[in-house]
Formats: sequence, C-alpha cells, structure tokens
Amino acid sequence: MKKIKGVNLGNWLVLEKWMLPEMFEGTGAEDEVWLNRKMNPAELKEKMKEHRDTFITEQDFAFIKEQGIWLLRIPVPYFIFGDRPPFNGCVEYLDKAFDWAEKYGLQILIDLHTVPGSQNGYDNGGLTGVCKWCKNPEEVEFALTVLERLAKRYGQREGLYGIEVLNEPISFLVYATAPSTGKAVDKEEAKGSGYVPLPFLENFYRNAYRRLRKILPENKTIVFHDASA
Repeated sequence: MKKIKGVNLGNWLVLEKWMLPEMFEGTGAEDEVWLNRKMNPAELKEKMKEHRDTFITEQDFAFIKEQGIWLLRIPVPYFIFGDRPPFNGCVEYLDKAFDWAEKYGLQILIDLHTVPGSQNGYDNGGLTGVCKWCKNPEEVEFALTVLERLAKRYGQREGLYGIEVLNEPISFLVYATAPSTGKAVDKEEAKGSGYVPLPFLENFYRNAYRRLRKILPENKTIVFHDASA
C-alpha cells in the first residue's frame, strides 16, 4: 500500500478566520456565512476573487511537488457550483487545481467541508454556533447532490484521488464541550441545533457511498470522517 504524503489546502475555497483574519477585518463576522451577510455583495465578490486568485496558485503546486508531496486535500463549500445565493461559487478554481495537479503529477482529495446549516457549529462548518443540517432532509439531499455533481465533473480526471464525503460531523461528547456551542450570533437561527446522531450519519455515509460508487471508477477512493470532531 502506497504511503500517503499529503497536505491540506485550507482557507482557499472555504474561509476559516483563524487562518486569514484580515479577510474578516472591519466586518465583525466570525465565519463565512456572516461575512456574506455583513459585507456589500459587490465588494465581497471582488474580495473573494482576489483571495482565490492569489491565495493558492500554480507556483504552490510546483513547490508542493518539489517537497515530495503527492496528495492535496482541497476543502470545498456546498455552494461551490454557485447555486446558493448570496455565496460566490468557486468551481472554476477547482478546475484549475485539477489542471495544475495533473501537470505536476499530483492527486486531489475533494473534501466537502461545509453543508447548509452546518454539520458541526464551527467556523470551518461555515456557521458558528449553528448545527442543524442533519435535521433538514432537503439540505441533506442537497449535500448528496453536490457530491454527485463533483463525482460526475471530476470522476474521470487522472488527478482525482477521491472524495471525502463530509468534514468533521460533530459527535455528542464533542458538541457538549465545543467552545462554539451556544455562540451563534442569531439565537433564533440556532434553535434546534445539536450533535449529529451516529445512526443518521451511518445512513448518510451509506447513501453517499452507494450514490458515489455508481459514478466514480473503482480506483477512486471514497473517504469518511471519523465523526468525532
């Protein structure tokens, strides 16, 4: 079995404030959802374009190759395809990542890092203090369709290592002690928040596996997070 030597390209397509606080300066926002709510849409669109154009470039892929690393985990948001206003889609940057990866002999693990309503209540889940995604069947289905669309778009690409179904769904014990729990800006929006039940998650993972495996070639990997975030 080949030893994985990889790196995570965080904060490129999914913002996390602790990685680049200056993106949030002057807004009072702690996460990407609230950044979109607080900033002028036109200004934010321009700011996001500049960020995505410069935060990770082809030169980074060349450097990564030089370090002997061959696997890139790329977190992506649920709005990657630009179909969830007011968020700015970013699929064209993932397209670029595949072009660069294949140029330098690298592979990509696509990680669905956020879902509507959040799967953990962290800023990396897009919405601090809110964790309601698993209670909304329509949004659960939406996440599955995003995974399917990613698989259809990149399944045949040489640079695809695989797809990680969902980043850091939060368990009972972690939710009870997480510093973000109870810290939602909008307390009404946070009503009904809670941990992701294991029976739900097991069913979601099985469903995602069945749907992805119908699309992906057998040599492409499907990854599940351990659900203890």
